[in-house]
Amino acid sequence: MKNFKYKIVLGFTAISLLFGVESCETIELEILDSPNALTPEQSSPDFFVNSIQLSLADFFFEMTEPGQELTRIIHMFGPLYQNAYAPQDFDTAWSIAYAEIMADVRSLAPLAEDQELYTHLAIGQIAEAYAITTIVDFFGDVPYRESNDGVTINPAADPGAQIYQDMLDLLDEAIANFQRDEIRLPDNDFFYGGDEDKWIALANTLKIKIHLQQRLVTPSESASAINAIIASGNYITDSDGDWKFQFGTTDTNPDSRHPIFARNFVEAVGVNDYMSNHYMDLLLNQKSNPDPRTRYYFYRQRATNAQNTVEQDCVGTLPPAWYGFSIPYCNLEDNQGYWGRDHGYELGIPPDTGIRAAWGLYPVGGKFDADDFESIPGRNIGTVGAGIEPMMMASFVDFMLAEAALELGTTGNARAYLESGIRESIGTVIDFRPDLVDETFAPTTAEIDDYVAEVLADFDAASNDDKLNIIADEYWIALYGNGIEAYNTYRRTGKPDNLQPLLREDTDRFLRSFLYPDVYVQQNSNASQKPDVFQKVFWDTNPDNGFIN
Repeated sequence: MKNFKYKIVLGFTAISLLFGVESCETIELEILDSPNALTPEQSSPDFFVNSIQLSLADFFFEMTEPGQELTRIIHMFGPLYQNAYAPQDFDTAWSIAYAEIMADVRSLAPLAEDQELYTHLAIGQIAEAYAITTIVDFFGDVPYRESNDGVTINPAADPGAQIYQDMLDLLDEAIANFQRDEIRLPDNDFFYGGDEDKWIALANTLKIKIHLQQRLVTPSESASAINAIIASGNYITDSDGDWKFQFGTTDTNPDSRHPIFARNFVEAVGVNDYMSNHYMDLLLNQKSNPDPRTRYYFYRQRATNAQNTVEQDCVGTLPPAWYGFSIPYCNLEDNQGYWGRDHGYELGIPPDTGIRAAWGLYPVGGKFDADDFESIPGRNIGTVGAGIEPMMMASFVDFMLAEAALELGTTGNARAYLESGIRESIGTVIDFRPDLVDETFAPTTAEIDDYVAEVLADFDAASNDDKLNIIADEYWIALYGNGIEAYNTYRRTGKPDNLQPLLREDTDRFLRSFLYPDVYVQQNSNASQKPDVFQKVFWDTNPDNGFIN
């Protein structure tokens, strides 16, 4: 419990008015607890767990979109990496991580220990480990050990590698807490419904993620740790263990809908977001047939692309010299209504909100594409907002293990993991609200098998470097809705190596970490801003100019 002591100095006029005396006095009042907040002793551990889980969903949303934008999964306005994101853009995410999740876990810990509510605490520890690991991945060295310690006002930054080890230790503590006998489970477990075994599998999966992420600096240690987890079999292996946040359909306070759904499907406003030309092309044109997930990911509001410069000012113009003519530019060649934007295209918005391609059914809960070619009417479509945040899916694990097998020689076969990841992803997507799918347009088993066979044939014929590229391509497709893993994977591997370049600049310099948030730099006397966005985090040992995109 913190004591708050306020010293109130009242001058002559104030004293005269309040107390009718003619002298200046200093009145010291001691307030033991903040009058604006519950103390831990007054708070319920269940309220803390609820708050931590909801804060984690908010944190993921704030972090995942920039990652998707940078890696061409969704459109980035840009126009350049140097000015695409401002420090204040991450103030909310930073505050959620430190002032909400981490602070709540600190307040929860003594209550949980005292009341023997160990699963409550373990859920908080996993949330903290995920959030702080992501903060390191996006920003580099940040405060951790002195943060929320009840003593330090201006915590110093810790080395990212040290924080990574702290997070591995924290995940081990969470696993141990899940295995202790508790008095009762949390009232609300928004992710796994109180299934401790699934939480333990997630904790081990997050350890795989951390070890893989730092494989460039700790290859032998990473391989050994990943092999040990594989041997245990205790990690996410199928969709039953998917770590995802499920949104609701309420559109009034509190709005429980997927945030992307909420901002895109609004009556009389139309669609707000642009789809990425590169990503749509990846699904539509890079195989013999369109990807089986295409109609679930994108919804076309009309049957043709932009036709003239009024609709889109790049129509009829030549691409930049560094694009050439093999990279998608302005519009996709199929002219079937997959209307998006190029990477870093920042010019003004024409009246196209009712005709551009939109988010589909998966994962935000929009509309399945059944060749309706109708402008989206508003909020009463698809799941009406009940989308998901795919935080760590079984398919993601397969792709991580495929990379580990290929690059670290860990247990298992990269080809087998690749196939499993593709099938797991497709299965997850087509099983997401099948009641909202027109079966006429749903992929058949034969179409899925043909898609998988084509990828595997390419994989078999590829060099080791090209094999990694194929794994990354398929991972990208499975990652729709998760930019955290895409951004990390790209900086770790440099794959996929065929991402659409920036429209406004021919560069091989990629945004390697974000500028520190204003809320950190301006409020911590030990903090200083980075010189630019090309500073690498500790696990990124690739060349400074090592990315062609």
